[in-house]
Amino acid sequence: MQALFTLTSSESKRLLGKAVAAMPDVQYAKDNGYLVVGRGSTNAFILEELLKNKMEKERYAAGQVIRGILCQLGPGLRSKPVIFHKGAVMNVEPGAVIDRMTAGDLLIKGANAIDAFGNIGVLMAGPAGGTMGQFYMALKTQGVASLYVAGLEKLIPSVEEAARYGGKMMLERTIGLRAGMACIADGRLVTEIEAIDSLFGLKAVHYASGGWGGAEGSVTLIVEGERDEVNRCMDFIEGIKGEPPLPAVKGPCKDCGALCSFDGKETQELPAYLR
Repeated sequence: MQALFTLTSSESKRLLGKAVAAMPDVQYAKDNGYLVVGRGSTNAFILEELLKNKMEKERYAAGQVIRGILCQLGPGLRSKPVIFHKGAVMNVEPGAVIDRMTAGDLLIKGANAIDAFGNIGVLMAGPAGGTMGQFYMALKTQGVASLYVAGLEKLIPSVEEAARYGGKMMLERTIGLRAGMACIADGRLVTEIEAIDSLFGLKAVHYASGGWGGAEGSVTLIVEGERDEVNRCMDFIEGIKGEPPLPAVKGPCKDCGALCSFDGKETQELPAYLR
């Protein structure tokens, strides 16, 4: 049996949140070791499923793409990253546990771009490369796994090519924040396709993308498999339809301090789409 459905960006994030939170290696790291959930809008949905509690997902971010620009959420507005250790939430910064992480532990990281070759792109604008600069090399050295979670709306032709461009000191003009990109060629990626396979054991095909009238960033999928599982999947999808979009949270540009075309501007100096 085949079946077709469309997911908005937020509905995809809810699907990914439920699927990743239920994965055995995620549950194992959470209950028996360290599970670090990096900031990001999709990761906020994962965290909500792990905590089984509603949260201000729009504040679980550092870098963000809102109102048509790259932007950052100031330290006073963003939530702290959440770390689980043997089932309990730790009240420490992720840097405090890097040296303690070992095989079986896990970092969940978001992504800004993916391609058909399995490459993963992560934008970096923070000092020393943000989360990637802080974690990537250290965890690779220790052999600790990272899980990258991204919706198919982030599919681009080539992450490898894109990562050759940009960088805070290379970009002479931007509308919004300056950034560089890291290309990860060996990361484990979870999209809607892997999420559906994990939850239902079904083959999923990325069938179409885009829309308007509230469906911007949508992906259309076809799933195929045994009739009972396809129907179970479709019932599940009907249950997450209508997931509301995340509101944009933006601090004042005047005191932001980021390398951004709007840094230092008063509210009345900003274009109408940012006020």
